[in-house]
Amino acid sequence: MEVLRAWFGRAGVGAWRARRQVVWGTCVLVMVGVIYLQYAPSGLLDHPSAPRHRALNTLYSPHEHEMGQQPSERTQVQRVRFVTGGEGSQSGPEGNVDTHVHDDVDNNNNMNSINEEAVPSDPASQQHHLAVEGLQRRVAERRVQEEQVAAGGGNAGEAGAVMLPQQDLPPAGVWGGGQYRYNPYGEPVYGRTDRPNYIPAHRVVHFDLKGAPPKMSALLQLIPWLARQGATAVMLEYEDMFPWRGRLAQVAAKNHYSRKQISGLVAACRSHGLEVIPLVQTFGHLEFALKHERFAHLREVPEIPQALCPSLNESLWLVRALVDQTMALHPGARFLHIGCDEVFQLGECERCRLVVRESLFLQHMKAVARYVRQKYAAVPLVWDDMLRHVSESAMQEAQLGQLVEPMVWVYAEDVYRFVQPSVWSKFGQVFPRVWAASAFKGAFGEQLTVPNVRRHLDNNLNWLDVMSAETAKFTGGFRGLVLTGWQRYDHFAVLCELLPAAMPSLSVNLLAVSHGYFNASVQGQLYQALNCMQTPKYQTWLNLDADPFLWDKFSWCFFPGAPVFKMTARLDATRRDVDAYLERVTRSRAWITDYNRRHNYSSPMRVDEDLEELPARLHSVTLLLKTAREALAEWFDDWTVGEWLEQHIWPLLNRLQTLQREAESMKAVKYWPARPLPLLSELAAFGVSEPSTVDGQGRQEGDGGGGRT
Repeated sequence: MEVLRAWFGRAGVGAWRARRQVVWGTCVLVMVGVIYLQYAPSGLLDHPSAPRHRALNTLYSPHEHEMGQQPSERTQVQRVRFVTGGEGSQSGPEGNVDTHVHDDVDNNNNMNSINEEAVPSDPASQQHHLAVEGLQRRVAERRVQEEQVAAGGGNAGEAGAVMLPQQDLPPAGVWGGGQYRYNPYGEPVYGRTDRPNYIPAHRVVHFDLKGAPPKMSALLQLIPWLARQGATAVMLEYEDMFPWRGRLAQVAAKNHYSRKQISGLVAACRSHGLEVIPLVQTFGHLEFALKHERFAHLREVPEIPQALCPSLNESLWLVRALVDQTMALHPGARFLHIGCDEVFQLGECERCRLVVRESLFLQHMKAVARYVRQKYAAVPLVWDDMLRHVSESAMQEAQLGQLVEPMVWVYAEDVYRFVQPSVWSKFGQVFPRVWAASAFKGAFGEQLTVPNVRRHLDNNLNWLDVMSAETAKFTGGFRGLVLTGWQRYDHFAVLCELLPAAMPSLSVNLLAVSHGYFNASVQGQLYQALNCMQTPKYQTWLNLDADPFLWDKFSWCFFPGAPVFKMTARLDATRRDVDAYLERVTRSRAWITDYNRRHNYSSPMRVDEDLEELPARLHSVTLLLKTAREALAEWFDDWTVGEWLEQHIWPLLNRLQTLQREAESMKAVKYWPARPLPLLSELAAFGVSEPSTVDGQGRQEGDGGGGRT
């Protein structure tokens, strides 16, 4: 015992003398542990039971790693089978219902069999499971019958021909428009892996430049990057960022691009093999011109500067001037997008009421399209939404098929919900060629700061399924797919996701449509495109169910715009923290409520308690504002930086500063009035006002004493 006591004594003395080295050693160990946890792959990603993103030809099974098989060694693509429906389904973060099983493709009959591991245990799910199994059995029988009919030379109208089942389809999930996720045979429309791999001939990236122009240096930096990721063209929508001249000069924004800058951008695109498709609105969404007094008389509805009146001759002059000046800076362009979407005000003025709305729309579109074709020999492209409800005969009579090519746009996951098969058939009878338009940002929230990559990837992959299924209806098929990237929902809207914050989404979706699928085989290309470090964190695949915005995955990469992308993650965390604090001290607790601050009436001690956490949050928001300004300044001018900060960060700072100022005012009070406090004067409009007088006993005049009876 004495020996142990002496040994511990000497050890304690030695540790005390070397305390500085011990402290430094401990700090180093802690830092090493933090770095390891940051860069080590998440256990959720590696665990065999981790959720896997539902995508066409999607993720490899984690069990492959256990068998020593690498993603690059896979020569066949896994099939995906959907098991969707009601109470037995699992809903993801966005409410999209998809429960699915990944099977090997060694046996083609796997699509017609049920994986026993997927059989649910509750009665409702078992019933749905049996319904799906019955459908698959009928599908197999139908295929056998079709083969027999084909071998015997029969047709669908003969006796014994296969009849399409019209009932007992799998129940639709909560993902909107679920009824369109199955064809009449009960087979899934999306995620089909028994079709040939479909890659659009043109992969076009859309730049929405209105009201917040990225610096030209930033755009020029992106051009070679886009070409390497598989893009074949860019579509440029300038709106008020174009250097309009002459009578149109006042339409241009104060910070518009110069003619030299636009010419340089077009030349850079063409030097990297990217075709340039300019877009100019010619019917609806003309707010940038019609908002001005000089052109206000051309509005269809005087109070709303959204749509042009097509019955005025000067309207056609305005459109031609917009087209002429745009084409002057895009010489030789093969395509010109003339808009024509969302013409919300149509046939409402006195002149236009005399014409059928359908004819009114088609006449104006025809006039603009003919002008473009005759003067510039360019193919006019139009958004399709206004044509979806126009009759086939009317479009044929207007000869639209010889004038324009429609661009069918759907940014939601379920494409068929908005453009049904019947619409595709109608378009196929009118137009020899067609385009499709998906989105990589600007589609799921007017004030989002970063796109939901999971939803956008579903949209793009489902578009590949639709294009593969519908291309045969057009003699020339699909020209290509445009990945739109909206910056504002319209001219008067505030900013949504900025381009640098959407770079991961753009990379993911551009790789997907350039390969025809999205799975671990493109892992190396994705991480290289986003300039990610060679660490264990980037040796595993994405988990878009757990990380739909990819903040966790790509916050340690160094792609163009990475500082802005990382800053949006900080903004999200800071906003949640500030909102929770304000909710707690102004709504849950009872001393800094709106009532207290309005009457300057509270307990100084309690106010001090609630203000203890305020300085830290003020510092956090102030630091975030400075960081955001520096990150945004690399991409945008001061006008855009100021607008974004005012929209997203200034409200947080202002709320905290206002709370602090009013709380300090309550603390300064030394004497407080007797209750009741004065009533809010605005309540008088609702019959609530202060009594005229109160007697010395605290009773209102006419009160008999206030006792209970």
